[in-house]
Amino acid sequence: MTNIRSCFIVGFPSAGKTSFLAALAYSLEQGESPTHLCWERFSGNQQYLTKLAESWCAGKQVPRTLPDTQQEALHLDLTDADGNTYDVTFPDLSGETFQTQYLDREIQKPLAKSVQNSGSFLLFLNPEKIVEPTLITDLPSGTRHSKDTENMEVIKRDPLDDDATAAQLVVLLQDFLALRKGRKFPLGIVVSAWDIVKNDYKFPQDFVKDRLPLLQQYLLSNNDALFIRYYGVSAQGGSLQSPQEAERLVEQFEDQPLHRILVVDESGAVFHDITIPLWEMMNAQTEEELL
Repeated sequence: MTNIRSCFIVGFPSAGKTSFLAALAYSLEQGESPTHLCWERFSGNQQYLTKLAESWCAGKQVPRTLPDTQQEALHLDLTDADGNTYDVTFPDLSGETFQTQYLDREIQKPLAKSVQNSGSFLLFLNPEKIVEPTLITDLPSGTRHSKDTENMEVIKRDPLDDDATAAQLVVLLQDFLALRKGRKFPLGIVVSAWDIVKNDYKFPQDFVKDRLPLLQQYLLSNNDALFIRYYGVSAQGGSLQSPQEAERLVEQFEDQPLHRILVVDESGAVFHDITIPLWEMMNAQTEEELL
């Protein structure tokens, strides 16, 4: 039976899931600023989670999770001020599982079961990792007009590196919708590293419409099966590419570290509580829009 207040975290490699978890871990561990969700219990590698929180606080690059060193699935049991309980699952921080699903067009049984039973989903995408569709006009002129098919140069493609990001995400969502068998569910689209694009886009849904139109069209065409919300999230709050940048960022928010975090909703409102997308999506399951 579906857990009414649960959320399943989805995203390809480098989509922003680990940075989100690091900021979330710090937010939950600190006791100074209130958040919509608080700790109840944690199931997983506590040492790893503590390391993420410490790295986030110090302004260090969050260690990227590689397939051969990835942690087991992480489960966060959270609660709110009313005593409601919530289960948040990070099935695969590396994102390799979802890549394999796209490449093989198969979904592993444990993952399929989680998709069937989860109450809501957050889908992460990174503005810096978007692969644009390849147009026929992008191909070399000689390739497009040549009639010498025998001697034509074959352009080798890697589906994971070369297929458009929007197409890969649509395939992922198609699998999820098939597994849900018509049961409507909340889906939050999280544009990570929002600090990079915030000067160009005020609303996260506008970014998706502009940069990932195929994904946007798919979401709109399946509005009867999805309850969709968009979020722009900057878990780090700025660039950590150099020690100098990281030091300036940490010093700027030394008195209020959580103000590094930016969460922008569909109205353009800005928050510093990184639990908001989780809280809203998990509570959306009880709203009339899902009926």
